Amino acid sequence: MTIFSTLSRLEAENRSFALLQIVESRGSTPRHSACMVVTEGGEVHGTIGGGMLERLAIERARAAVVEGASCLFHGRLARQGENAVGSDCGGAVTVHIAVYPRRPELFLLGAGHVNREVARAALALDFQVTVADTWQANLEHPELPTACRRVSGKDYAAIVPLLGLDEQSYVVIATNHEDREALTRVIGLPVRYLGLLASRRKAHHFRNVLRKELGLAEQEVARLHAPLGLDIHAETPAEIAISILGELVSLYRGHRVTPQVTPTDGEAQAAACQQEIAVTG
Repeated sequence: MTIFSTLSRLEAENRSFALLQIVESRGSTPRHSACMVVTEGGEVHGTIGGGMLERLAIERARAAVVEGASCLFHGRLARQGENAVGSDCGGAVTVHIAVYPRRPELFLLGAGHVNREVARAALALDFQVTVADTWQANLEHPELPTACRRVSGKDYAAIVPLLGLDEQSYVVIATNHEDREALTRVIGLPVRYLGLLASRRKAHHFRNVLRKELGLAEQEVARLHAPLGLDIHAETPAEIAISILGELVSLYRGHRVTPQVTPTDGEAQAAACQQEIAVTG
């Protein structure tokens, strides 16, 4: 398998990886022009020359993937001195380690008006989108983008284990009468973001459920973003979607945002919830 076919496969599987390429070579070195791939799980494809030079470059690449930042690796084929790798060849190389993080994964629980708009906007921003619902008609709605992965089940107890949520997952809950069940199934999972489409009153009620009925500590309850989204005075499903994606992009880019939702925005989200119920029944 060539490097290019490996890169294509990793991109299709949405896996993080680093592409290592020799960009400078001086003196006696095993390779003067070569590249290799190191995945987030430590798989290695190709070679830049082997030996301790390659081993140390792989270690640096794995760290770079975790950090999510590209970098340069300098190696001298010597036993002592700066950047020495423990070899007697005498040459030196510089390797560019380009990190390609996996696309952010967004999981939408509920496929009603708002989440359909969220899916549309998220796909345009290169999110990988999964939509889940207990009502098959919602998943077959013509306005739900075809690029979305769809997951159905009799209830969210059955659906959530099928999603494959992990510490990099972004989750938005906006169901038809099943928010509580969906929330209680996800709140204990190590997702990066958990948001609930709700008015301020509904959000307050659900936080009390988490505290009193599930016995969660305040630190755990604080993980819930509700009402969710940035304060842009959103009213329509499309506007609410933009406010939600604004918050998600900010988090994805490494900036923590605390939602500042006014009563007007809370009422707008409540109206959107009522619209979901009225239309989807």
